[in-house]
Amino acid sequence: MPTTDKTLRVLVVDDNRDGAHALGLLVEELGNQVHVTYGGAQALEVATAFRPDLMLVDLVMPDMDGCGLVMRLRRIPAFVRTKIVAITGQKDEELKSSAMKAGVDAVFFKPVALAEVKAVLASVVVSDAGQSPKRAKARTGLRADGRLPIDEARRIRHERNSKTLTQAESEAAICDVIVRFQEEYLGWSSERIHAHFMKDLLVVRIFGVLTPAERKLAKSLSPEKGRDLIKQFRKQLLELARPMLDSLVHEVASVKALSMHHDISTVTGEEVVLFSLSGKPDFG
Repeated sequence: MPTTDKTLRVLVVDDNRDGAHALGLLVEELGNQVHVTYGGAQALEVATAFRPDLMLVDLVMPDMDGCGLVMRLRRIPAFVRTKIVAITGQKDEELKSSAMKAGVDAVFFKPVALAEVKAVLASVVVSDAGQSPKRAKARTGLRADGRLPIDEARRIRHERNSKTLTQAESEAAICDVIVRFQEEYLGWSSERIHAHFMKDLLVVRIFGVLTPAERKLAKSLSPEKGRDLIKQFRKQLLELARPMLDSLVHEVASVKALSMHHDISTVTGEEVVLFSLSGKPDFG
């Protein structure tokens, strides 16, 4: 259940994938929209498209360290005032000093306490220009679970002068259609679902997707065999939904889906579907 009074866009940057996902899931559980990246160079590109209200950045990374990333971000006008918190496993005062000089607002040491995470989320001020997803939902009428029925999306588009949907509305419509597909073909739906357009990509993250039978299968076989079998089954299901999803992407974002990549974790129960698009969507 969300425990913060506002919804933020939060970018987590850490080359340790397990640590990045754990922190990302915690921030998401607190009611925020999260994107996770695994290096400074990737984060620099993602930040431009994701427009985070808060960045949680690891300091020690191989391709571009946290200080280098922060210095480059601070040179970009859009991120001059963005809240950036450095996270490191090295309790080194010299490293902390370097991070502060680079432009971070605070430095946390791993493992980060829940109270620290809540405090930094509560401290973020979102300007009108950098409007948070929650405020956008208040204007567009998105449901509390982040979904937007496609019929409602069509009504909004028809009544709007620009005849376009916002990015949040498009992402919410895609989430709704996927959940409806799950309910029809699986007999139940995932715990959470999140879709995000990023340049010419559409990333859909689905949490809690494994059925009891799939969980039992994953435990009865080796991790590799269980994952491969479940992945094959889920991919076949997605192929059934592919024409509908391709049509929906084109309808809400005015671009075509060129290819689809799928992966699933039998450990975390997270499913990732990546669509390569014919171009960058033009949202209203």
